[in-house]
Amino acid sequence: MDRTLSHYKVLEKLGSGGMGDVYVAEDTKLSRKVALKVLPPEMASEERLMRFDREAKAVAALDHPNIVTIHSVEESDGIHFITMQLVRGKTLSELISKKGLPLNKFLEIAIPLADAVSAAHEKGITHRDLKPDNLMVSDEGRLKILDFGLAKLKQEFAAEGLSELPTQSPTQEGRILGTVAYMSPEQAEGKQIDHRSDIFSIGIILYEMATGRRPFQGDTTASLLSSILRDTPTSATEINPHLPRDIGRITKRCLSKDPERRYQTAKDVRNELEVLKHDVDSGEVLEGTPPFQRSRSRPWLFTATVVVLVLALAATLTYVLLQLDESVLRLTNPVQVTFAVGVENYPTWSPEGQRLAYQSNQVAMMTSG
Repeated sequence: MDRTLSHYKVLEKLGSGGMGDVYVAEDTKLSRKVALKVLPPEMASEERLMRFDREAKAVAALDHPNIVTIHSVEESDGIHFITMQLVRGKTLSELISKKGLPLNKFLEIAIPLADAVSAAHEKGITHRDLKPDNLMVSDEGRLKILDFGLAKLKQEFAAEGLSELPTQSPTQEGRILGTVAYMSPEQAEGKQIDHRSDIFSIGIILYEMATGRRPFQGDTTASLLSSILRDTPTSATEINPHLPRDIGRITKRCLSKDPERRYQTAKDVRNELEVLKHDVDSGEVLEGTPPFQRSRSRPWLFTATVVVLVLALAATLTYVLLQLDESVLRLTNPVQVTFAVGVENYPTWSPEGQRLAYQSNQVAMMTSG
């Protein structure tokens, strides 16, 4: 797009999504760079406009450092667009390697993610499309949640009138209700959902951050849906044993098929992750390097532990040897009482106790005691 919308000079295209294209633009009134999310005229049906408006209202209701800021909703020459904070960086999907993220990076992203989703839920907003492509990590390292185009506001639960069935087609009207690979079972089945559906999606994201792969796999939409509905994924810490077991426990609970058995709020997830970070920072919980538990960031702790164990073992061994030594009978100041050359055996005292008799292979003798 090489044009001006209202007082916004479009500079470059950032990307595309189901709800339109995103551009970098210059706000000529305020002399600042912004992001424009533009809904093309051919997509401006009543339903699309309703969703577009819902995204703006959802994000505008939130004031959180980890959620992109909406500036305005505008229309120019029949083109509808949202102006929002420009975030330069990489999506989380670009940052996750095949082996997952290091523990410190995992926690740096996971905690603000859960906190931001918690803030949305407290405002009655369910995102419904949480996935790594909708999470941006800025060049300064700050996480930002993007794209609330499928957000469900609490007051709309009964009146929305939109199909809950998922689809792979991003352009089919009335079907843009999430990305299959990150859906909760109830969302995938077209059931009524609440904020706990987002918690399941958080679990998938955390699992992928920890292991480098998603917990549910499938070559087709049908097989992927089947996996989400039926499969129990391998524990994240079995795949990546270098991470604390708590990560496996947290992701497992987020991924419970039954919403009642998940964490009931995103704040609970955040609290668990914050406790884990505190324990890791203090050395109470260590990264695993089987068969031992050893923290990469605290090698001195492992060394000190080994030294203490060796000293304790040495002290115990010395004590045991001393106890055994005291139980051995010894002769003190021995005096020779026989003088014959040969072999002397069977010594015994005489009846009066004054003489010592013994047997010799030379000649029988007695000696004074």
